[in-house]
Amino acid sequence: MLSTNLQPRSANRARFPGALLVAAAAMLLLPGSGRTEARTMHDRDFWVALRSSGFALPSGESALPLALEAAALLGSTDPQLRDEVAYQAIETWVYREQRLNAAELERLRIILSANARHGLGEETGDGLFLRSFSLLGLAVLAAEDLKRPFLDARQFDGLLELATAELASERDLRGYVPGKGWGHATAHCADLLKFLARSHWLRPEQQSRIVNAIAERLRSGGLVFVWGEDARLAAALTSVGTRADADPAPFMLWFQRLGEEHAALWRGTFEPARYVPVRAQLNALSALAADLDVDSSTGGTIRAALRSLRAEAQ
Repeated sequence: MLSTNLQPRSANRARFPGALLVAAAAMLLLPGSGRTEARTMHDRDFWVALRSSGFALPSGESALPLALEAAALLGSTDPQLRDEVAYQAIETWVYREQRLNAAELERLRIILSANARHGLGEETGDGLFLRSFSLLGLAVLAAEDLKRPFLDARQFDGLLELATAELASERDLRGYVPGKGWGHATAHCADLLKFLARSHWLRPEQQSRIVNAIAERLRSGGLVFVWGEDARLAAALTSVGTRADADPAPFMLWFQRLGEEHAALWRGTFEPARYVPVRAQLNALSALAADLDVDSSTGGTIRAALRSLRAEAQ
């Protein structure tokens, strides 16, 4: 199990409706070919039994085809099927048991990346789950790359571009959806950024992209996140700020702008709509401050500037 807050939580213990094993998983894109490959869907009983066995591969089955099928099931509105079966299967085979080789991980990356963009920009709808949990699947791949490198510079850059674009363009910011479980697209995108920010491929200018993308998400979301997204975004910032080659500059620029935004709130008539983005940013930065205080040997410049900002803005 990843000790990284990747594990989604589901309070719904209903049985898995067979109808939720949708036809979307029956057609899989062949990476680089533009063609689809027909596959027979496994039924509900197969997946329930697979989970009960700890995702041990049945006789005659191999990890990649099942992982690709599980990738499609990440779009299910059944939180058990999505969180506890499909996602956990991918996490098990990719990260815990390392059953996929580099070429197979790349096939899975391409499928998940395409699914993460499906319906991006919609403000509501069940497409949220496929986008969000595909991002979480990509976070597993990024975490695996830190242990067993398989990404090249181009693939890494593609994932970083995807993550920052998703953070900017996602309009469905629901955290927990009654009856359907976690939506959490912002949190799952933050998880992907957290692992990408630890990579040796990350260039100095890309540190700035991550910091700016997170700051803008907090500024533009139109709400104060209440489902733990701010802490997950802070974890991604911590990964940037505690690197050996961390660049404090994008943090300094952000803190300066936020200080000005906070001061402007209290000049003239109070406007609640202006308070929300300031509060969202401050909440995430409070979580960042707590993370940085855990290890005083890193992030000293960022920590000092953050303490000054919080003293003025709290």
